[in-house]
This record gives sequence, C-alpha cells and structure tokens, in this order.
Amino acid sequence: MKNKYLLLLISFSFLFIGCEEGKKAQVIEQKDIKNTIELKKEVDKTYNLKTFDGETIKLTVDNNILISDKLEDKLVLINFWATWCPPCKKEIPVFNEIYEKYKDNFIVIGVLYEKDLDMNTLSSFIKENNIKFPITISEDENFRLAKELGDVKKVPESFLYGKNGLFIEKYTGIVDEKNLVNHIKDSLK
Repeated sequence: MKNKYLLLLISFSFLFIGCEEGKKAQVIEQKDIKNTIELKKEVDKTYNLKTFDGETIKLTVDNNILISDKLEDKLVLINFWATWCPPCKKEIPVFNEIYEKYKDNFIVIGVLYEKDLDMNTLSSFIKENNIKFPITISEDENFRLAKELGDVKKVPESFLYGKNGLFIEKYTGIVDEKNLVNHIKDSLK
C-alpha cells in the first residue's frame, strides 16, 4: 500500500515538474517572439537603394544615425527630388559641382521621389542634366526611406549626415549652398 502511495506521489511530482517545464518553455517562446519582432524592426530600418547604374547602396537609419559601409567617412546628403520639380533641377548643377570638388569627403544620394517613371525618360534626364552623383530608383525603398526620415511630402527635401553618421541638418526646399559647403569644410578640419 505504501508503495502505491509512493508511486502515486512520484507520478504527481513528474506531472507538476512537467507543467513547470512547460511554463519555462512558454516563457522562452514568448521571449523569442519578442526578439523576432525587435529584429524585424531593426531590419525594417535597413534600406537597399538600387541606383540607376545598377549599384546598391545599403544603409540603415536609426535614431537619426546613418550607417553604411560604402558611405563611411563621408558627409552624406540624401536629397529627395523629382524630374518634374523646377527647384530640384536648379540644385543639380550645384550638387554636381560640390560633389566633384569634395568627392573624397562628401556624397550626394539623389533619391527619386516619383512613381512610375519610365527608365528611358530618367536616362534622358540624367544625360541632359549631366548628373554625376548616384540616383536611386528603387521606388518602394525610396518611399519607405522618405517615411523614415520625417515623412517627406514635398520635394526637394534633403538630409545631411556627418562622417560619423550623426544627423546634421534638414533642408526643406533648395539646399543652402554656402551652408552645405561650410559643413563640408568644417568636417575637413
């Protein structure tokens, strides 16, 4: 009789230990789900911007910090623009000149903020305006990045990041050339 009670007691112990283990497993599983959600948020802040020339500029923007292997040690101006925008066209020669003069320390990334633009039309526009800096054409990624950087609604709108990736300044409308050049010169000191 004592053996039956002992056997019954041991069985109940395993049952409760098994339940406890199940609770731990459930907690671990919930933790993994949380980590997956956090990882997805981090991945969602990474942008693979395909350029007109077939290159890919991969960058991450998180808490006003720009991270990109290809853009390391350069000031980065992310410029949202469109082919139909007169102020955007006006900026192109200025960007070309500054980009050429400071290309070891500075880059302009022209983010096309226009839907359904024919690539032949864009090609003609790039040639006509002698654009020397990269133009990104990955429509979904371009618009997703625009949302991340303050919900861009009109063009031109530009965001300047320092060599360390820290956000420096937002330009709404035409970029102030003198101000931009001063930022570049300051970064060279």
